[in-house]
Amino acid sequence: MDVAESGCNYVVTVELPGVGRMISEVEINSQNLIVMGKRSTQWWKVASCSNDFIPAYHKREILQGPYQVAWTLPFNANKDRVSAQFVDGFLQITIPKL
Repeated sequence: MDVAESGCNYVVTVELPGVGRMISEVEINSQNLIVMGKRSTQWWKVASCSNDFIPAYHKREILQGPYQVAWTLPFNANKDRVSAQFVDGFLQITIPKL
């Protein structure tokens, strides 16, 4: 997660490769911005020569399963005017300042 600040906004960018825009959930409470969801690789297929062969991984670095990232909101964050966009595997959340 990256957090940037300008004169009028905070911009939080979360990298979510392999996660669709409808799979993530953004929650804002009195103190925190929380992004959570689940990444699944169940749809991936590994070619097999026969039906009874279970493929073995030689290397596995792609994360799967639930994820959650959180950022403590500054006192001057306007929690009522938050906007977000999801582009090319990145979720960018803009939080205006009061």
